[in-house]
Amino acid sequence: MASLFSDVTITRQLLKFQSCEFDVESIHTLSLKNQNISDLGCISECINLENLDLSNNKLTKLHKLAGLKSLKKLNLSVNMITSLDGLQSLENLESLNISGNLLGSTDTLRSICSLQNLKNLKLNDKAFGLSNPMCNTKYVDEVLLLLPTLTQLDDQRVRGQGQELFSLSNEIEKSLLGLHPSKSTTIRNNDFDFNSEFNFNSFISTKSQRVSTAEQELIDLLQDCAALNKQAVQILTKTKATQNLSLET
Repeated sequence: MASLFSDVTITRQLLKFQSCEFDVESIHTLSLKNQNISDLGCISECINLENLDLSNNKLTKLHKLAGLKSLKKLNLSVNMITSLDGLQSLENLESLNISGNLLGSTDTLRSICSLQNLKNLKLNDKAFGLSNPMCNTKYVDEVLLLLPTLTQLDDQRVRGQGQELFSLSNEIEKSLLGLHPSKSTTIRNNDFDFNSEFNFNSFISTKSQRVSTAEQELIDLLQDCAALNKQAVQILTKTKATQNLSLET
């Protein structure tokens, strides 16, 4: 088991232990979450790997993932990633979770814009308060322009059946954020000093605080929705009354 304090490099021994396989080439599904991994080491030897979970580690570079041509599902949430360089060769990748990292702008997604099989992308996990600095109110439209193959973004349907519901939900969210600009759970650029040494423990602590406030923010947003609904009912009632009065006269 990985130490709680020292950084870990992926080795063949670790791969075999975690997968219970004797041969790393036989590994198809692998979970390496919460291992303090900072170096991907020999991960590229898992040439038949299809499902990989590297969440809650200390990764900053992804170049060693380039050889995983069979990979379909990849979870990189809660790391220290600022660039997606290395993922552009994952031609079979269908699902990518990159929430809870340090992607500063949508330009960082250009590394994966050639992945024709990528359907599901998670940048902002509202359920756990995990986001990226890029996740402001405009990022959705920019992401969809860069990644035309996506059908699901941040657990929401963005293309195909259900798209209309997503669009409506997105507009409501923008309106609510307009009413309450402070009620945004995204990680903004000024939350971190990118010129100073990164403090991982502080980063995780900040995310934990966001999770603890998410429930209250959800309650506030629901109250806003209820208020908007009440206003809509009042307007409809007045409109019907006006129409009835016109008919009587």
